Amino acid sequence: MFSKAISPMIATVLLIAFTVAVGGILSLWLTSLTSTQTSTTGASAEKQILCARSVLRVTEVVFRGSSPTANITVVYEYGTENLYNFTIAFVDSNRKSYTVNRTALSPQYNNTAGQMFAPGMLQTWNLNISTISGDATVLTATSLQDLKVVALCQSTYPVMGECKAGQSCMA
Repeated sequence: MFSKAISPMIATVLLIAFTVAVGGILSLWLTSLTSTQTSTTGASAEKQILCARSVLRVTEVVFRGSSPTANITVVYEYGTENLYNFTIAFVDSNRKSYTVNRTALSPQYNNTAGQMFAPGMLQTWNLNISTISGDATVLTATSLQDLKVVALCQSTYPVMGECKAGQSCMA
């Protein structure tokens, strides 16, 4: 029996056509992938830039070791994005940190309706030191070296305000 095969010329043309088709499909896929990744990265970078412009300033820290209580005043001086989920950290002269989570703050500014810290706002938190994690009752006005207030911008990017011992904000 005689079997017929395709000619070498037709085989070459089919091989070239198949290669061009696969290359075209791959080109479309890579173009789409690149476009998607570029737009996603661009949106994320824009959010980071907006949050990087935010300025949170601790204007006053009044620490009373006898009670022990602390009044912390924070102002959102500059920015366009709302801030949420604050934490406050006290650092003593031994570099030990005592953290106040947002659940101990009132208001909490926890990203719900009516709970946003908008640009231009000022907030004073009155804290009972005994509610702080760790043995914060050992903190005294003289041992307090640093206070950091951190909030989240865009629910992801931290914005920090700080007051160190010796600065005018530390009373």
